[in-house]
Amino acid sequence: MTDLSAIARERATLATIADAIVAASADKGLRIEVACPASRLAVVDHLTQALHARGRVCRYRPAGSKPGEAGDPHPVRGQHGSGVVVITGGLATGTDRGVLRVGVRVTAGPGQDAFPAGGDPDIVLDYQDPDGPTIRYLAPHLSAGDRRG
Repeated sequence: MTDLSAIARERATLATIADAIVAASADKGLRIEVACPASRLAVVDHLTQALHARGRVCRYRPAGSKPGEAGDPHPVRGQHGSGVVVITGGLATGTDRGVLRVGVRVTAGPGQDAFPAGGDPDIVLDYQDPDGPTIRYLAPHLSAGDRRG
């Protein structure tokens, strides 16, 4: 049986992340790369739903696919058995000018410190905490005040 308090905590944490992303991406296109283990791939769907609920039209697709290709919930394999899924939405153009790029790393176990999308992530969401998911890092350009999950 699923622990309802864990689900509530996850949703609250993802709501905080979605609020930060929406605020930072006002009048911009959006590209979010989520690096996560296959066991946490549902996070991508939940984050997409949270962005939809906040008025951002977006969909997810595998990293490396072209913008016109249909969404696919299966991740592209990266380091440590993790996958990278891209959430795209809004006013993105072929040149990617005016597009907010956000890198999210979801950790769910030891040895998952690498970010296969390259570079340092803007958000680190940690599922290793026994109390549920915790935002370990939220980049300054995304945070407005104290935004803890």
